[in-house]
Formats: sequence, structure tokens, C-alpha cells
Amino acid sequence: MTDAEKTKPVEDFLFKGKRLDCKKKIFSKGFFLFDGYWKENENAGAEKERVKSKTSNLKKEVAIRRIKNEDCLDGWKDVADKLVKGNLNHNNILRVFGYEEDVANGWRYFALEPYSATLYEYCNGKYKGAMPNESQVLYQITNGVNYLHGKGIVHGDLNPLNVVIAAQSLPVRMKISDFGWSKFSYSKQLLEIKNLSSKVKLCMRKYWTLSEETNSLEGIEDATEDVIAAGCILFYYLKRGKHLFGNDSNSILKNLKEKNPVNFEDLGKKHFAYEPIKNMINPPRKGFNWLQVANEEFKEALSRKSRISVSFQVNASKLLGSGTFGQVFEGKFNGDPVAVKQMPTTTVEKEIIQREMTTHIELSHVNVVKLWHVADSADNSSTHLALELCAGTLMDYCEKKYSGPKLPPDELVLYQIANGLHYIHSRNLVHRDIKPENILISMTSPVQMKVSDLSFVKKTHQDIFSQSKIRGTLLWMAPETLKVLSDPEKPAELPDGTIKSDTFSSGCVFFYFLTRGTHPFGKDRATVPANILLNKQEELVSYKQNLAADDVNGRILAGLIEKMIQFKEEERIGLPEVIKQLAAVLYGMDKIKCQLRLVAVSLGAGYYENTRMSSHPTEPILACANEKKLIFYTAENLAIPFSNWRKKKEVTFQHLNFDGIGSLEWNVSQ
Repeated sequence: MTDAEKTKPVEDFLFKGKRLDCKKKIFSKGFFLFDGYWKENENAGAEKERVKSKTSNLKKEVAIRRIKNEDCLDGWKDVADKLVKGNLNHNNILRVFGYEEDVANGWRYFALEPYSATLYEYCNGKYKGAMPNESQVLYQITNGVNYLHGKGIVHGDLNPLNVVIAAQSLPVRMKISDFGWSKFSYSKQLLEIKNLSSKVKLCMRKYWTLSEETNSLEGIEDATEDVIAAGCILFYYLKRGKHLFGNDSNSILKNLKEKNPVNFEDLGKKHFAYEPIKNMINPPRKGFNWLQVANEEFKEALSRKSRISVSFQVNASKLLGSGTFGQVFEGKFNGDPVAVKQMPTTTVEKEIIQREMTTHIELSHVNVVKLWHVADSADNSSTHLALELCAGTLMDYCEKKYSGPKLPPDELVLYQIANGLHYIHSRNLVHRDIKPENILISMTSPVQMKVSDLSFVKKTHQDIFSQSKIRGTLLWMAPETLKVLSDPEKPAELPDGTIKSDTFSSGCVFFYFLTRGTHPFGKDRATVPANILLNKQEELVSYKQNLAADDVNGRILAGLIEKMIQFKEEERIGLPEVIKQLAAVLYGMDKIKCQLRLVAVSLGAGYYENTRMSSHPTEPILACANEKKLIFYTAENLAIPFSNWRKKKEVTFQHLNFDGIGSLEWNVSQ
């Protein structure tokens, strides 16, 4: 295996700081940006380093902007700190994760949220990916600029290169970038690029402003220039790269000076954006904010069209439930029934909502509720998630409020819950809020149990995660989590958690289901948290005492639950062993049937045909290969379903004659 592993190329860096690494590689979607990494740390502030932790900082890919120290505006730090600390946190403003200074060489580096393309690339056919609908694009661009003005910030250099498309997160959004840091506009840097195309040259500031000073951004306080530039950008988007004031550089400059938008009639007077853009490009009357007026008109246009998205419908009269961050209604997506989770975008927990969306959309497992689609509401006041519609919750079932399809045997119900949660763990995530309300029952037959509500999901590193806040529901929290909550001195820095906290919660849920509504730590909800802290498993003890002598499975399950809810994390059983033991129960204690059965494994489009597969003779490792790749998967034991196996390594072949290979073989001695 070692010989087969391909050596990764050594990365070349311009700068390596404490938390920011800037690669010597241009960010593919930006002219003045570099690829790089930001070492994220949930407990750290803008400048604070994490000192005491079991986990390494999580490294995320970012776009990096670097500016010479002497080229930074006087107020650059104030703007940067507001962006980093979330004081300028807005759906239509590009995020900044942090910044560092290269003192020796005189550069400042800013770690930015990566994006998919610029408006320039979209309008000139270089980007073919996802976009908001037309009304949303107009609304979001004006919304972002209007938000900056409301915070007392004038952009000063609006052009198609710093209006960007963030399609890597959901829903896709337009974002305004690059403001408040540099003394100079993009024009200065564009002029330094050799063989610059005429289309890119039209992104220089002089083609988007009435000002005669086109390079310097110092001392700009009048927001009028932003309003005019925004009007031109909206027309540029609607006409896919055509400028409002002309068709070439000379005519644009001439017509800007004469305030003659020669191409405006191409839009058509009946277009809903005609009047708003017309007002934006004309000198405003005193006391009139035409940008805000345009923004309100685009918002009304969205409402008139009454659409979250073309294929998305919500039935607000059918409330299914409510949670920490919003309500759940019945709805339709592409004509099919779904559950729609509606969350206000104004909430202070905006980052958590975004994390739930971007994490959940990537998960695909039979025992995890599927997220089908994400979209903003017509007025952008809320975000909607179209989720797999289920028949009820485990709590509904235990409280006899359930009327859906018949559930499978108890042992299989527990197995499916463990399977779904372990899948989440295998993707380096922790759930943090396992409880009966978050275990759903499918509408399909045979029934599948589904883990749901990833509001508190968090990335893990070697099964450990950092904490800035305690998350979860009191009745189902592990003792180590409750200890922190009950500590009167409240530590300044919270201890790291582990995925064993999910194991504890699921053990309590297992018992709740088996007893049809009883918590292992007591019948009185008010005393359950205290009993957890005292390790008083009142109901579990009673349950075991009352089991019939011949109830073999009952005794096995009770013993399993007891191991799952051990007070000390290190003594608590892990989910891989839970799955193994439940599989043994399901297969009548026949251990042979618990061994991995090789099934058709899809390696993505074009990879399934002519695939060779082989399991390691002594370890839970599976090798899959075709003409292009060799992929090794691993699991904790052979009872783990293949859907939950982790990709261990991947090797790309070069010039391999795959037809000559009859099978994969292992050299066990290596």
C-alpha cells in the first residue's frame, strides 16, 4: 500500500503566518487573489490564538488578498475587524475570516470567503454554474451596497470584478467584495497586467464613475458614485456584458462625461428594472436615496412574482413542527411532497444556519433525512430548506401520536438510528442534539429511521471537536456536557468535546424507545439532568430487574444501552461496536452473517464499469480500482455498512493497462 501511494506535490507559499498561509498560486476566480488556507478556530476571536486544545486548528481553503502596507487606507483595520468579528455580517457581503501581516516584507494578507466566479465572468460566458434568478440578482446587488451605506461605508470601486457569485454555499448568493482596505482601485493593478483583454479593461474604475480621479480611493465620502456604478452594473448583468454608456472604451468615457446612457433603451421601458436603473444613473434629488428606492422596488418585484424558487412551494397553513431556528411546514419541491424548514435570515445564529445547510446538502444516507434544496424567500427575510417528508418522530410514536406505516422490529429500529448517526460521525461530524424529536420515521415501506436536524452539527478532528457554546437539549445531554453547564465559575474557554457525547444521547434514546417513553435516568423530567450528573440510572436498573429470564435479546439490548450511557467517556462504548452488537442480534447471533458482503460500489460517474474490488484478509480495508484510480476504504469493524466506510487514501494511475489485471491481491507481509 505504501509503494502505491502517490506522493503529494509540495506546495509553494508566499507567506506562512500563525493562522494564514498564502500559496504562490493565483486564485482561479480572481485577478488579484491567491489560493491559501485559514486555520479556523471557533473559540478564537479576530486576533486570539487558541493555546489550550486537544485539537489542531481546522484548516479551510480561502481566497487571499494581499496589499502593501503603505497602500492600505487609514481606516483599513476598522473595516477589516468589523468583517472578521461579524459586525458587517450580511448575506450579500463577502466574508473575511481574518488577516495577518508580513512585517519583514511589508504586506498585509486578508483571508476571504472563496467564491465561484465574478459577475464579469458570468456576463462574458466564462461561468456556467448556478445563479440566483434575475430578480434576486438585482435585489441582492443593491441590497449589499445599500447595507454598506447604512454602515457608513462607501465602496468607491464597484465594478463587475468585485461583485461575486458565491455558489459554494446554499442558496447561491451575489456578494459585494473588496472595500475599505486599499488606497487604490483595481485600475492600478489592472494596468500592470500585460496583454489585458479589452473586456477586462472595461472593469477599470473610470468606466463606472463620473469622477475624474480613477485610481485613488482616499477621501471618498459621497455615496452617489456607488449608486451610479450599481445602476451600470445592473444593466451590465441584464444585458450580459453590455455597458450602459457605450460599446467601447472611448464611447463609454465620452458618454459618461456627457451623462448620456446611449444603450439604456435596449432594456425596454416595460422591464421592471427600467425605472429603478434610470433613477440610479441620474444625479439624485436632495434627500433621496435612489439605491434604497431601487432595492425596495426589486424586493416588491420578488413578492409580485411570489416565488422562493421556480420549483419550490410552501403551505404555511400546515405546520409540522418548530425548532431552535425556525418552523417546519408541508410543501412541494418539483411537485413532490417535502417538509420545508423556514429560518429567518436576520437571526444572530446566521453562521449556524449556513453551516447546517452546507453540511447537510452533502450527506446522503438511508438513515439521515435528505436535504433536497435550499432557497431564499421572495423578500429575503428567511431561508427555506426542502427536506425529505417523514411520517412522524420517535417521540410521536412513543407518545402514541403516530399513525404512519408500521415500524420494523425494535432491534432494527435501534440499528438504523445507530447506522445514521455513525454515518454522520464517519464524515467527521458530530450531531450534538440527538433526542427522540430528531429521529424521524420515513413514509416509505419498509420503514427507515432517519436522523434529522443538523442545526448544531460541528466538524470533528480525530473524533474531537472544539466548543464556543454548549449545544443540545438538557434531558439528552451527556454528563461531561452538563458538568460544564452547571459549573458556577463557567470557564473562559470551554473544553473540547468528543463524539462519545452523541453515543450517550443515543443510548438514552434507545431506552426511551424500548420502554415507549421512559428516560433511563428517571420518569420525572425535572430531575433527569441532576440524575445524569449523579449517574443514577434509576429506570434502567428497574428495567433490567424486571426482564424475563428467557428474554435474551432484552438483556443484550439493556447491557448495550448500559455501556452506551457510561458516566466516563473513556468507558463508554463507541457506535462501531454498537452496530456490531446490534447486527449480531439481528442475525440471530450468527457472527458469520455480520461479515462484510461486497456489494456494487459506485466510485462516481464512469467509475463503476470494469471496477475491481478486494477486501483485506485480516483488516477491515477494501480496495476498489479501475483504469483511473485505486481507492482504499476502511472501517472500525466488518459489521459497518459500506455506506459508512471512510475513504483512507486515493491513488491516481498513469498509463495503466487495466485489461491485463484480473484481480487485486494483497501482500499481507507489507
